[in-house]
Amino acid sequence: MKKILTKDELQNLAEQIGEIEKKTAAEIRVVVHHKKHWSERKLSARQVAEREFGVLNMAKTKKGTGILVFILVSERQFELLADHGVIAVLPEEFWTNAAQKLSGHFSRNNFYDGLKAALAEIGEVLETKLPPIAGEQSELPNDVVED
Repeated sequence: MKKILTKDELQNLAEQIGEIEKKTAAEIRVVVHHKKHWSERKLSARQVAEREFGVLNMAKTKKGTGILVFILVSERQFELLADHGVIAVLPEEFWTNAAQKLSGHFSRNNFYDGLKAALAEIGEVLETKLPPIAGEQSELPNDVVED
């Protein structure tokens, strides 16, 4: 299985997530699965992403500010999931636009640039819509998971 992100790209994205989280109350994770686990074979990409959201404890953030960017490489699909605190401040059209931009990058196998651009846009919008909470520490790891 060929990785879609290099070690340097994984590190750069993790650092970008850390910088976004310093400027916002968001807790962002990026997960890349190359294929479904055999136990997930009957699930849609959305269902696998929702399961991952739970496994990563993203719904357990204090203010419901979890965001998951999930990629299922073998099915050429991705999902953007957000918890209630984020949904409350970002309208549906934001997510639709972000998905269209990601789709454009991913269709050209331009995964790193697509993720970097999507994260930048999410961070920029959330700086005003979901500012950081004084004294609040990061609740989730920033590393990008690729398996």
